Amino acid sequence: MNRIFLTHLLILSGLLLLSCQESDKKENDPDLSQDTGKVRLDTRMVQLLFPPGKDILTGGDGAISIPIDDAKSFWLWGDSFLGEVVDDRRAGSTPLIAGNVWQLLEGDSVRTITGGTSTHPGPLLKTENIDNYPAILWPMHGFVENNIVHLFMSTIVKTGTGSWDFYWHSTIYYRLNLSDLSVIDKQQLFTGTEANAHFGFGVTHHNGYYYVYGSNPQVDFTAPLHVARARLVEDQLREWAFFNGNSWVPDPSESKPLQGIDIPVSEQFSVFTHDNRFILLTQDRFQPEIYTYTAETPVGPWSHKKLIYTIPEGNDSRLFTYNAMAHPQYGEKSELLVSYCVNAQNFGDLYRDASIYRPRFFWISLDSILE
Repeated sequence: MNRIFLTHLLILSGLLLLSCQESDKKENDPDLSQDTGKVRLDTRMVQLLFPPGKDILTGGDGAISIPIDDAKSFWLWGDSFLGEVVDDRRAGSTPLIAGNVWQLLEGDSVRTITGGTSTHPGPLLKTENIDNYPAILWPMHGFVENNIVHLFMSTIVKTGTGSWDFYWHSTIYYRLNLSDLSVIDKQQLFTGTEANAHFGFGVTHHNGYYYVYGSNPQVDFTAPLHVARARLVEDQLREWAFFNGNSWVPDPSESKPLQGIDIPVSEQFSVFTHDNRFILLTQDRFQPEIYTYTAETPVGPWSHKKLIYTIPEGNDSRLFTYNAMAHPQYGEKSELLVSYCVNAQNFGDLYRDASIYRPRFFWISLDSILE
């Protein structure tokens, strides 16, 4: 198993061990103090995304949103549950759909989109086995342009039956028709042996380029941020290049960490722009704190570190939390919607309490991030 596969497994395994530890943040550091007056909890998004019913999403992680226009967004989920929930309990026969389940949220109306059949739903996008192991596609991020959904997917290879018996194999770039999500084409951009980071998150557009970010978990429990970029040429991302600390180069193995970030970036995170500033929002990969950083350019250097929220579920030894993300298409210009994922240490708890395996949401003042 190559280095990045091994480190990816080690870091993910460490999540279970470290997510329940006490945070080592400095409570009295004024630059990192959390102003709860600028955070507003939200329950409406969960009600919109997980309404009562039998053939809709009832639980999942990822919570990746891709705006379509001012009224509509796709929501992409990783491992997900469908099926009726009664008294907040799932039937023991309810299967977990591994891979990717989609939703179309338009105003107050949501539609769940899967593959398979109505009686046996499955992931919308599928892939073939790799090295005789089953493989699935987990969603990363993307954008919509000219009625085409441009999407990055992780090929994840399952090597056993354990919860952490898997590794990241490659990043796949999909183009889908917006009207029906049929596949136009797909392209393997790079594998774990070729790239210095797990590119595909934090996609943002700036000055003719699409910047695509990724993290690179290490055995010493660091996880620096990297960035690639490409141009949209004839409705397809081309001319890929990777930032090596000084310039853009064509070889993904020469990518170098961006400067100024002093916590391990989580597997999912967000990079977006506001008032001509680039904002990175990420949860500490191993702790329940969510931070923001800002930069003047898409490559940094990053600074102005802010602790914007400490996740209360981080104090519950039965749970672990991960992968905070921003959803800047929602709300007014002065507020930002943020989600984070919650999961159970004991898989059976997801059946006994269906509310666990759903994201939590809150609003944060953008001024408080930039001030």
